[in-house]
Amino acid sequence: MSFPSLAAPRQKSDLWSYVDDARPLIERALLDSLPLASAQGGANFNDALRYALFPGGKRLRPVLTLLGAEAVGGSASQVLAAAAAVEFIHTSSLIFDDLPCMDNAAERRGRVALHVRYGEGLAVLAALALMNASYGLMFESGGTNQSHAVRAHRELVQCIGANGMVVGQTIDLAANEKPDGRFSSDSMRNLKTSALVRLALRLGAILCGANEKQLNALTLFAEKIGDAYQTSDDMLDLIEDKALGARRATYASRYGTSDAMQRVKLLTGKAKDALAAEFSDNRPSRLLGEVADYIAARQS
Repeated sequence: MSFPSLAAPRQKSDLWSYVDDARPLIERALLDSLPLASAQGGANFNDALRYALFPGGKRLRPVLTLLGAEAVGGSASQVLAAAAAVEFIHTSSLIFDDLPCMDNAAERRGRVALHVRYGEGLAVLAALALMNASYGLMFESGGTNQSHAVRAHRELVQCIGANGMVVGQTIDLAANEKPDGRFSSDSMRNLKTSALVRLALRLGAILCGANEKQLNALTLFAEKIGDAYQTSDDMLDLIEDKALGARRATYASRYGTSDAMQRVKLLTGKAKDALAAEFSDNRPSRLLGEVADYIAARQS
């Protein structure tokens, strides 16, 4: 599958032109890799998978995988399966987040949450199926270079595990249980967000043979924009919480929206500096800089 030329000028920003061109390829990769049940009686499970994945959002996380590949000299077409894996992990995390035992959310992306529509049991199974399918996709993206595939697989396992998304969700649960408690885990509670952003960028780069300096620059960028994204989310949550009379322990709730906005601006600036130091002004670096700017300015 060839990746289209993205050189033609358009009225919209370069980033959103890129996203518009990349999204159909990502959607196709998701469909091609969907872990559908072939056994009789699996129709409801398959419906739940499709409901969870389509229609999706902007697909920014798999776009980061494509840009990570291009930043180190690879091509987006090499890592479409890995981009699908990133979206599978992201979607599975959202399914788990929404469960009554976690955030107890009734809606997701303007629709009824998966567990509300299909039941908690089927929601858990769908999330597990997506997560399980993501592992094998590393070896599809790795092609003939098995060392790259093995390293990418290890990266994915670490992202999900006890030093990544699992402990990040654990900290979120603790913060929700003690919303007025001492706010001392800001960097820790961002593990879930930052881990997935870091995974998205590094997978594409690893599978295209990135060196350690390139990976370190992408890692620093990912961590800064992951923290910025979480802080931005905290500001949006603060507005919602005030309307509902609720309270969550976040940076924004402790220090206020003005300080939170300044923090987002500082983090995105540091993220772009990390890219410029290693990749100069190549096109993928500029597009990633636009991602940082989007996070800084987002309103929803």
